[in-house]
Amino acid sequence: MIQSIIQFMRRDVTRGVAGTILLKVGSGAFAFALFSLAARTMSPDGFGIFATWLSVAQIASVVGLVGQEALLVRFLNEYQVGNRLDLTKGVLRSSLKISSIAMLIVIGAIAIVANIKGNGWLLILAVSAYTAVNAGLMLGSQVARSLVSILMGEGNREFFWRVGVVLFLLAILLGHGRLEPAALFAVMTIAMSVSLGAQIVSVAKALPDLRGTTARSEPSRWRSSALHFWIASALEAANQYFDVILVYWMLDPATAGVYFAASRLANIFAMLSAALYSFGARRLPSLYFSNNHQEFERTLKLMAEVTGLCVISGLFLIWIGGPYLLNLFGPHFAAQHWVLIVLAIGTAIQAAGGPSAAILQLTGHERIYVPVVAANVALRLVGFVVLIPWLGVLGAAISATVSLALATIALNVLCRRRSGVDPSILALLRFGGSKRGTFAVRGADTGD
Repeated sequence: MIQSIIQFMRRDVTRGVAGTILLKVGSGAFAFALFSLAARTMSPDGFGIFATWLSVAQIASVVGLVGQEALLVRFLNEYQVGNRLDLTKGVLRSSLKISSIAMLIVIGAIAIVANIKGNGWLLILAVSAYTAVNAGLMLGSQVARSLVSILMGEGNREFFWRVGVVLFLLAILLGHGRLEPAALFAVMTIAMSVSLGAQIVSVAKALPDLRGTTARSEPSRWRSSALHFWIASALEAANQYFDVILVYWMLDPATAGVYFAASRLANIFAMLSAALYSFGARRLPSLYFSNNHQEFERTLKLMAEVTGLCVISGLFLIWIGGPYLLNLFGPHFAAQHWVLIVLAIGTAIQAAGGPSAAILQLTGHERIYVPVVAANVALRLVGFVVLIPWLGVLGAAISATVSLALATIALNVLCRRRSGVDPSILALLRFGGSKRGTFAVRGADTGD
């Protein structure tokens, strides 16, 4: 058994997945520290306001990118395999131009809405700046992940900048100071700007010399894919962040802060899903477009093995240590252990489903992905309206978990039918869990 474990850990895919998961876990730990310290340095209502505007900014960043971050991952991998420098230059220029214009429009809309709601100009300015820099970091991380490394992409997006913010919050807490939401947004924006600068420098060095290359475009393909990526990413962001906004609107700021804290802890499994997406987005598309069937299936199988171990250990951690982790946000947070457990069940099911969403999107089947995500959002909203008046914040957690579980099942069924592989951990329970040779590159061209 020991020899088998050693051999398992020596596999290149295992090391890659494990390294990506460790990066996500580290970034998640610092995110947890950031939010728990923020809750300790703010009033309950202040933390709820911060959590709500953070959710608004995250959704706005995704909407403002209009699908260009996923578009770059999709086409940069294809063009790199085909050594198409002209199209590489074209898609980079097009994406930067479109996302820049769209972000200006979105930031203007945020400022107008915040002003109508009566928020102070300092908070409006801080949230707007955070939204812009966060969008730049999201876009830059996708390019850096494809062209440089996962560490440069995801590390700068989610890990390195949080270290400085956590140290700042520790100083405030030890000095018995108090923070307003606008001040924390400003500190986060400054730290993220440093990470964005590092990404820009690394990508500029990694790109081939494109100065003498004439940019070519495939506008019809790009527009079609970008539209589906945009809708899908906006719905995903709504799935992840709109809950807090609804709880804030239907209940109160303090309860929104409690729900936000519980959902961030439950994201221990969402971090696993994000790690699988990051690793899959870097490795799977090139295998798909080069028709390397055997390595494609081998990678999925090893990803499923790592996922199974993480899901089991994560559920044990949430069940035993949940109250202690919630108490780090404040004494009144610890009473919501069942909210955390319910949310964790949903995100655990999503993680166990594997990178089905990534496979569908990055291999040209993004059209069938969008209706599933839309149905997930719609079901969750209906559940909120029905269950929150009856069960309060626990009703919100139940609605989120049920909708997420149903969406995960649907995505896995579609992934098996369209790509011929089972990306979930259930593939480990049967021999030959994937059907060799059934996936084909035709979907990448048709968008079916």
